[in-house]
Amino acid sequence: MAVISLLFLAVMYVVHHPLMVSDRMDLDTLARSRQLEKRMSEEMRQLEIEFEERKQACEQKQKAEKLWRGDVSSDQLVLERKDMGWPFQAKGQDGPLGWLLGNLWNAGLFCLFLIFELLRQNMQHEPAFDSSSEEEEEEVRVVPVTSYNWLTDFPSQEALDSFYKHGIQNAIRDLPCTCEFVESFVDDLLEACRVLSRREAHPQLEDCLGIGAAFEKWGTLHETQKFDILVPIVPPRGAMFVLEMRDPALGCRCGSVLVESECVCKREKLLGDVLCLVHHHRDHSALLGKCNSSIKAALCTGLHLDVCKTVQWFRNMVGNAWALVAHKYDFQLSLPPSTTFCELRLDYRSGRFLSICLVLGVQREDTLVYLVSQAPDQEQLTSVDWPESFAACEHFFLKLVGRFAPENSCHLKCLQIILSVWDLRSLPQETSHPILTSYHFKTALMHLLLRLPLTDWQPDMLSQRLQDILWFLGRSLQQRSLHHFLIGNSFLPLTIPIPKTFRNAKPVNLFQHLVLNPMAHSQAMAEFHNLLTRVKALPCGPEAGAH
Repeated sequence: MAVISLLFLAVMYVVHHPLMVSDRMDLDTLARSRQLEKRMSEEMRQLEIEFEERKQACEQKQKAEKLWRGDVSSDQLVLERKDMGWPFQAKGQDGPLGWLLGNLWNAGLFCLFLIFELLRQNMQHEPAFDSSSEEEEEEVRVVPVTSYNWLTDFPSQEALDSFYKHGIQNAIRDLPCTCEFVESFVDDLLEACRVLSRREAHPQLEDCLGIGAAFEKWGTLHETQKFDILVPIVPPRGAMFVLEMRDPALGCRCGSVLVESECVCKREKLLGDVLCLVHHHRDHSALLGKCNSSIKAALCTGLHLDVCKTVQWFRNMVGNAWALVAHKYDFQLSLPPSTTFCELRLDYRSGRFLSICLVLGVQREDTLVYLVSQAPDQEQLTSVDWPESFAACEHFFLKLVGRFAPENSCHLKCLQIILSVWDLRSLPQETSHPILTSYHFKTALMHLLLRLPLTDWQPDMLSQRLQDILWFLGRSLQQRSLHHFLIGNSFLPLTIPIPKTFRNAKPVNLFQHLVLNPMAHSQAMAEFHNLLTRVKALPCGPEAGAH
């Protein structure tokens, strides 16, 4: 029976792998197939080991019994019998025919089960998105995004390469140099700010970090004049920031920054350059009152750091710092009014201008997650609410991918092509803003970078990977489910510094608002199909640059 079980599992392994789903398996099916292959291989290995052990034990037992009864001669013990006959021969049966008749019931069941498996798999349809209602099933019939059939007229590799060269690469050829200049200029401003605030008990400015499309190297023509910079702030000596996170179930991922006095007795004893305002008794009330008046009264509402007051303090400091470094540059600097970030406008004599957005951030633990001053669009927050930002984590992940991906990999090109076409969109008159954003496309790309091997992003695979991204986003729209890349993602590498609670958290659906709003879902589907139409109609020559 052990041999029969082993043979049965071997045939089932052949039947189940590869899964006969379609000529081209989707990513979920591919992942399940790999898991099934690994599990079946381990089970086969264990069964082989167990079968060999049982066989050896049975042979040794039979030899011992025969030896005990005296039925085996010394020649047989040394040479064994050469005419053992059919190995599966049972007592009272002759040859393989007798063995087959004796196990006819098992053979019949095995054949029936094998036929059932083959019929079941042949009856499976092409991979489609799951539908949870009759309305969604209707959408699947009307809008054929549930399979790869709509990709038959997709542009070729040569057409996409030509469009990228003439429509994107030429427009952003100076972008890396511009990003380097922007970071250098902001560093110069921040250094001047540190000089001005050296004797003040105000938050300290740390080194800046470029974030967003331009610095992540997937920017398009629209990102060549706008740059986002994150400026982390830390409390001054004698104070500390305590982050109080709001429950995400309330609908917004944000927190408040509580300002408290910090015990620095050890530093006071060792260096003597600061007094502990918590435990120092001499002139304690005067020193504590001075600290409160300098940071709590100036930048806080109650006991929490106020976004608007902190940004206004930072804008004033940047304006004073510009007076110290203006002689180094040949452009005019202006600071347009803003309450949640510090905007810098650089106007050159040639008429060219650059827009730099400086966003303040407070680091969460020892991670790359920050509470920032700038709130996402359409979110109503109080002045002490600091939204949670994952931009630094995503920047680090894409930088890590670029380090290990093949040379001239196509993953960023895919995103640039999609966004270049997306920038040419025309919205219906009744809609004020699009449902789909660049962040949705970026999230789809990052999910695929984890699911597919990096070797699958070779330069000559641009067309295939672009189809995968669009298919992934189309399926997410159909299911109204696109999970956040960093929260609840079990595939995320441990090298990405995020809070521990994120890895075990429940995934966050970025399309939750589409579940609650059918009209928004319909608009998003229309936007997606408009994008598909534009991608299929991409120009493949020099005329691409005219767009």
